[in-house]
Amino acid sequence: MSKPLRIIVIEDETADFLLLERSLRQHDMLAVCQRVGSDAELDSALQDKSDVVLSDYNVPGMDFGTSLQRIQQRWPDLPVILVSGTVGEEKAVELLRLGMTDFVFKGHLNLLPKAIQRAIDEGNERRARRDAEAALQQSQAAALEEQRVARLAALNLMEDAVAARARAEAANAELRKLSLAVEQSPESIAITNLDGDIEYVNEFFVQNSGYSREEIIGRNPRILHSDKTPKHTYDDLWHHLTSGETWQGEFINRRKDGSEYIEHAIVSPIRQPDGRITHYVAIKEDITEKKRAEAEIHRLAFYDTLTGLPNRTLLLERTTQALATIRRVGHFSSLISFNIDRFKNINDAGGQSLGDVLLRAVSERLTNILHEGDVVARIAGDEFCILLSDLAPQQQTAMHLAIWVSEKLHSCLQDPFRVGDELITLTACHGIAIFPDKTEDAPLDILRRANSALHHAKTKGSGQTSFFETALDEIARQRFDIERELHQGITAGELRVFLQPQVDAAGKIVGAESLVRWQHPQHGLLSPGAFIPIAEESNLIIEIGTWVFTEVCRLLAHNDMATLPIRISVNISPRHFRQSGFVDQIKQGLADAGADPARLTLEVTEGMVIDNIDEVIGKMNELSSIGIHFSMDDFGTGYSSLSYLKRLPIHELKIDKSFIQDLTIDPGDDALVEAILAVARLMHVNVVAEGVETAEQAAFLNLRGQVIHQGYLFGRPEQAETVIANMLKQ
Repeated sequence: MSKPLRIIVIEDETADFLLLERSLRQHDMLAVCQRVGSDAELDSALQDKSDVVLSDYNVPGMDFGTSLQRIQQRWPDLPVILVSGTVGEEKAVELLRLGMTDFVFKGHLNLLPKAIQRAIDEGNERRARRDAEAALQQSQAAALEEQRVARLAALNLMEDAVAARARAEAANAELRKLSLAVEQSPESIAITNLDGDIEYVNEFFVQNSGYSREEIIGRNPRILHSDKTPKHTYDDLWHHLTSGETWQGEFINRRKDGSEYIEHAIVSPIRQPDGRITHYVAIKEDITEKKRAEAEIHRLAFYDTLTGLPNRTLLLERTTQALATIRRVGHFSSLISFNIDRFKNINDAGGQSLGDVLLRAVSERLTNILHEGDVVARIAGDEFCILLSDLAPQQQTAMHLAIWVSEKLHSCLQDPFRVGDELITLTACHGIAIFPDKTEDAPLDILRRANSALHHAKTKGSGQTSFFETALDEIARQRFDIERELHQGITAGELRVFLQPQVDAAGKIVGAESLVRWQHPQHGLLSPGAFIPIAEESNLIIEIGTWVFTEVCRLLAHNDMATLPIRISVNISPRHFRQSGFVDQIKQGLADAGADPARLTLEVTEGMVIDNIDEVIGKMNELSSIGIHFSMDDFGTGYSSLSYLKRLPIHELKIDKSFIQDLTIDPGDDALVEAILAVARLMHVNVVAEGVETAEQAAFLNLRGQVIHQGYLFGRPEQAETVIANMLKQ
């Protein structure tokens, strides 16, 4: 496992820091991020060597230029990448001249991992070049000193001539012996010049590579490259050689005939008597067969021989890794233990060969339905385990996802398996353990809990699922049942559109908000709070939003509505709005119903509009151009940016009911509402106050501007047909 990168992150916003960490994790970049928000924290962080610094430009109390100087003074080669959404091109160029390494927009965090790796690689190359230049200068100085000594020694050469000749003859004999040893060595040996061009190869090199001496001499060793040796291996090799050090490692090379082989290499500089490095020598052992043997040993140790799936040992190792990830990022994971119901009866009736065929078929199906990163293992006999890592930061969400996978497993086994002429349908009981449950969790503890849950599931019959915690089991099951029943309810026509009237200061109805209700066949009429939060975790929220929009278009196109000059608003979820075909869907829905776009208001949230603002503005402008109005829902409860708001085609602000309920009681809420009304006046947009329930609240609002009221004081939500009938009577 590669060592995690140490990253200093200069950022004052916690949300931006968490998004940055999440982006690195999603791109498989292993990193330990230290967040700093002041000069003192930066000085402390710079005490230890880090791999890269990521910095926002506008951090309160910190100047980016000063921070850059501090970093360069302490670590001259430490890369600094600016991660910001507020710096223009000219400023970015200026900062690059001052020493900033790179620049990534906050809106394009997917580019950050590559920028980090590129900055680190370039820093390594700069250090390598500097070290090489220093070594060259040192070598040149040594060479000059050697020449001076040589001139002095020349005075004594004559008297030593006879002795030197004898030594030379002995050295030649030794050289001939060494030459034969190198030529006949059972390992590949190559000598290159400082540019990497091959000047000598021995006989084994020729035999193993398939190239003749004529084909290889004068060429670069990259002729053997297979493109499967990681780039960092070559970078590390040249870093050692240019530093005058020996390197050893492994290459995956390609022979002349195209076959690949693995070599363990030791590469060293060749120094002359005066210390100068003139060549490099590589001694390489072909370890292909050794690697194959190791792989086979690993397969037998960590994989099931019948199915090829990971075995119990590898499952526990991967669970250990999942626990390490949990301690770092804090997300929950799950282990599902299950075995096939009545498998012993199948084995007894059809023999072990039939059982083996079924186990292999089950293994193949399980592998095909799981996501990358999930682990399915065969523990023993017909017992399997599935490890779902890094599911979610919330325990309930992790449970929901685990039971969703469990249902997929049930469905997977329900399709009959064809074995010869027979069709066999299988069921299985599942035991689910969500972890971590305790800080001292160990892999065996988690497996034991999953098995305990499995045994509990078996007591309830075939094809059952149980969580380790009974109480949590019930909660997760209820949520899953609601999602499943809601999906069926949408198809069965169980949803209802309710309208809540919106009135002006005189009490005249000027609009209505559409609200969804669910007429559950067993539980009666359910309010949105019972099912919308669950729908928002899946694409069901898009189905609900589409259904409500279609129903509202039908209402707007009704003949009775022609005499009612009102708008009807529809809530749009962020997930629905981000759909690539959202604009076309709205236009087509209006056209199909024959509804007037000018009678429709779409309610969006603050959080939605600040996500990919340019795309949001484009969609809103296109819909506004055909007459649709936009309302900013729950204004004041999220992240409000006036610079964003003024760019949006907003026609209306809706004050959240949490600010209205304590009007005339809480001075803070009074001030907030007055501030929102002031913003609306400056932007020339309408205001709708939600949750108006008392005459005092209505009077407070009417005294301060032209406010549209929505709340129980003027009407509760009722079936759309009832509200329209009442409006027609008026």
